[in-house]
Amino acid sequence: MTKIWLTAAALTLLALTSCGGVPLPPIPLPDATVDLPPSSEVIGRVIYIKQDVLAGAGLPVQQVSITGTATYVSGGGNLSAANIFIRSSLDPLPSGCINSTLAPVILCDPAGEGTRQIGAVALAAGQGNAFVLSGAALDGAAKAGHGYIGVQVTAGSSVLTDKLRLTGMQARARF
Repeated sequence: MTKIWLTAAALTLLALTSCGGVPLPPIPLPDATVDLPPSSEVIGRVIYIKQDVLAGAGLPVQQVSITGTATYVSGGGNLSAANIFIRSSLDPLPSGCINSTLAPVILCDPAGEGTRQIGAVALAAGQGNAFVLSGAALDGAAKAGHGYIGVQVTAGSSVLTDKLRLTGMQARARF
């Protein structure tokens, strides 16, 4: 009887791993707000918030994705699109990055950020837009247990009072 049970367990494990792993239940993540500096200060850089949205123990997971809603709160700007990035650490301050003097964010040269891009989002002032983020950088951040979201404006411009709110975020992954 034990031999049959072990064989069944082995076959089940083989079936699950051949399908890309066991899906985990969705995990809610905290909302995040990016206080956008004026476009004149940003000049195409990636804007990282100092909030760790993945704060917690790292897990050996794969195929991580984050879903949620992005809402652009305009104080006079006209953003319409942005790329989304993630870093597993901001300390020490990464090479090519500086602290903003106008907002509590870190600005990074886009030349060194390409491998950290995990998605893009369309924006319209006051309107929530669904997004899905995924990629190797997100998998790495989840394994490290830390994730700092970055935004690069790709269309439009921002003023000092503009914000990008990321709400209702949930992480999904496979073991």
